[in-house]
Formats: sequence, C-alpha cells, structure tokens
Amino acid sequence: MNRRLIIGVCVAAAAASVAQVPDRHVAPVSGTPAFPRHLLADAGSCPLPAWPREALLYELQGGTTVSFAIGADGIVERARLLRSSGWKMLDDAALRGIGACRFKAGLDPAERAGPFPMQFAWKLDGEAGVTPLLRAGSCQASARFAGFAPFDPAPTDASGVLVRFLVGEGGVPARVAAEANGQPAALVAQARDFVQSCRFDYDATVPGERSASVTGRVLLQ
Repeated sequence: MNRRLIIGVCVAAAAASVAQVPDRHVAPVSGTPAFPRHLLADAGSCPLPAWPREALLYELQGGTTVSFAIGADGIVERARLLRSSGWKMLDDAALRGIGACRFKAGLDPAERAGPFPMQFAWKLDGEAGVTPLLRAGSCQASARFAGFAPFDPAPTDASGVLVRFLVGEGGVPARVAAEANGQPAALVAQARDFVQSCRFDYDATVPGERSASVTGRVLLQ
C-alpha cells in the first residue's frame, strides 16, 4: 500500500527519518504559536522524529501531546506525556523527538521554564485500505473476555486490552502484540491468546485495496 507519512507537530517543517521503508514519504507540516519557536537554537534544531518502523507495519496512527521545559544549556528537560496516542511506541517516539530539540543557551529562567506544550499528529495520508472484520462467533469462549472490538480513536471508557496484529491466510491473526498499559502481564498474555483464536474476513462487497493490519481491543467481561 502506497500511503504518505505525515507527522504534524508544533514546529517548522523538517524531514523525518523513515530509512528502509519503501514507498513512504513525509509531507511538510506547519507550526503553531504554542511552541516557543523563537527560542530554538536555529531553524533546523528541532527535527521531526523518526516514525517507528513497527508502527508502520501495523499502520498505527494517533495524536501524542507532551510538555517540556528548557534547561540553562538549551537542552530539553522535564519532558512528560500529557495525552497518549494509545500506542506506546508513538508516544515514546514523540518524547524522543522533543528530547532531541535544542534551544538557545543562557535564556532567562522565567522565559525557559515552561511547561511548553507540543502535539505530534501521527497520520498516514491517502486512502486507507480495507481491513478484515471479525468473523461472527469465531473467537473461543472465555469467562474473562467478552469479545473483540475494532480500535476507536475517540475517547472511550471501554475496558480491555489494546491489541494489534496482521491477518494472514485463512483469516488467522499473526504477529499479535498488545499494549500493557499497566495491566497484569498474565491478562495481557491471555488477551493475545484470545484474539489468536479469532478469525477475520474481508467484506467482499467493499471495493478497495486490502490491508492486513487490524487494531482493536479485547473486551473484558
């Protein structure tokens, strides 16, 4: 699938590293006044972060908001996550990205104290592929899990384990991974096993290029 990468951030446009990822391109992005652009050491001192290669494999998207302060030497300090994209690898890449920025040294303490907000919008541009759907009744019966629901980017209070996987031949999930999010390791492992028992199919009536990546949540009973 040929889709462009867009990392929207609160800094000037810059190239991001997507080494060894074929047919992927990063589009220029524009800035916002919330970011202290005028305090940067120079125009190229806050490059866009590298899009995690595994995130590309699963076609993960989302928005990450972080905050930070500026040290006396111009190096970012006290960087922390304010709002998660839902995917740890994207959030970690955002924190690495802001940590790589360099600002002017010797700034007045009040001027550099912050905290300054910064949002990363991880987006795959272009037409999304048709994703496989859960085959009704295909998941194993479980006293712990109620079923599987596709990922919803909107805020939700649904309880469960966030998972991502690729659907292979016969609708069988492969490379199943989960976001622990502080949940017990045993629960996360059981959620992976549960989704591995499910089967997925494409809707034959829906046209378009097929995508093998699926994200969703294994719901708790």
